[in-house]
Amino acid sequence: MERKADDMASFSLDLMPSFVERIVGEDEITKFKNKAAKYGLPMVLFFSEDRRVMNEMKFLSTEFRRRVLVAQIPFTKKENKNIFFEYGVRGRALLVVPPQAGAVVTFDGKWSFHRLLSFFSENALKDEVKPKQPTDSAEQEKSQESEDPKVKKEQAKTEL
Repeated sequence: MERKADDMASFSLDLMPSFVERIVGEDEITKFKNKAAKYGLPMVLFFSEDRRVMNEMKFLSTEFRRRVLVAQIPFTKKENKNIFFEYGVRGRALLVVPPQAGAVVTFDGKWSFHRLLSFFSENALKDEVKPKQPTDSAEQEKSQESEDPKVKKEQAKTEL
């Protein structure tokens, strides 16, 4: 690569962090749905005709991380055709499936960065979902086990 503006721009965009999960087949969409149900997050399903992830999706998945789960489902894989039929999608589409059983929201309009950003902000959770912290009682039990003088740990000597 030469040091030209286009080459440097494509290099930096390729290295951009992405939290878009790629779905291939029924098993992976089931795992994705279970993950969304576990944390109570809405799912954004990005149906594409190409296997490459759009740079806008990379940015939005990073910006709205822990407020929405983003998945890309490419039509190039045979295993994904049933998923396209399940949601009634032809070609490129963007759907939001809420965490509770509700109506699926479809993105209609021109695909521009600002419109996608407003669509995500309308449908994402307002606050991030935090991972559960370990309880204090579990931490106290661990510290008591390590400090218990009655229990002696034996170490076996091994020779090579």
